[in-house]
Amino acid sequence: MNYITPPNLRPGDTIGLIAPSSPLQPGRLEAGTRYLMQKGFKVKAGRHLHDSERFLAGTDEHRAADIMEFIQNTEIKAIIATAGGYGSQRLLPLLDFDLIRENPKIITGFSDTTALQLGLLKMAGIISYTGFTFRDVDKPEIDALVDETLLANLTGKSITVEEGTAVNTGTVKAPLVGGNLECLISLMGTPYQPDYHGCILLLEDVFAEPFQTDARLSQLHLAGIFDQVAGVIFGIFENCIAQHHPERDGTILDVVSEWSKKIKVPTIKNFPYGHIDRRCVLPVGKLIQLDVRKEKARATF
Repeated sequence: MNYITPPNLRPGDTIGLIAPSSPLQPGRLEAGTRYLMQKGFKVKAGRHLHDSERFLAGTDEHRAADIMEFIQNTEIKAIIATAGGYGSQRLLPLLDFDLIRENPKIITGFSDTTALQLGLLKMAGIISYTGFTFRDVDKPEIDALVDETLLANLTGKSITVEEGTAVNTGTVKAPLVGGNLECLISLMGTPYQPDYHGCILLLEDVFAEPFQTDARLSQLHLAGIFDQVAGVIFGIFENCIAQHHPERDGTILDVVSEWSKKIKVPTIKNFPYGHIDRRCVLPVGKLIQLDVRKEKARATF
């Protein structure tokens, strides 16, 4: 399927800031704004960016309204989700996908934003970018790989990353679809589940016990997803540690290794994408090339 690539950013363009999931932690808005301005961009905060309601950054209606306001605002050239957490899938029924399709803009997020981005891919056909939120500016200097790949995606430059561990060799060129595994599962059986046929599937997870990640991968298998895809990239499964029976349950590496061996298409694991400081920002829906050889793996996007 041919998805829509939003126009690239240029120096001086304005980026709209939204919180589609959980509330933004204190200090991150200032640090993130400073980072983007140092890169030559202007920023505009969403009307409800500072809202908070339990584990959500305000009501569903207000969070969705911020997205649609920026979509319609011709001054705004890109939209960045300032934080992950939980709840972006709740916004999908409230969005005007026809209007979004007619006004394609760069949308960037990570973690829980996966649900929003995959819904946009399915319903509006919009390519977006996963791997950056304002959590990445907690340290005095942003990680070089996050910085490089974020700016490459925002400005339309190609990047090649030669990292990851080869599982199944081969070369494939296909749209990259995926992100956080838990969010993928939350969309299964809904109208917002993306089309996985012929895609390169991207997966990471965080704070899940090995048996929980295994259950999610098993659900993908039972749903036939692994038989539909043309390639798989396993990222980093951070803090996925057995809490209840560590002496019995093994490690997340055991789980990923077992499932990756069951997959027949070109596959890599340990790719730098996940809830880690050093990660790639990656294009969801864009045609990328995965070249897996015994001695090395290369992803070009």
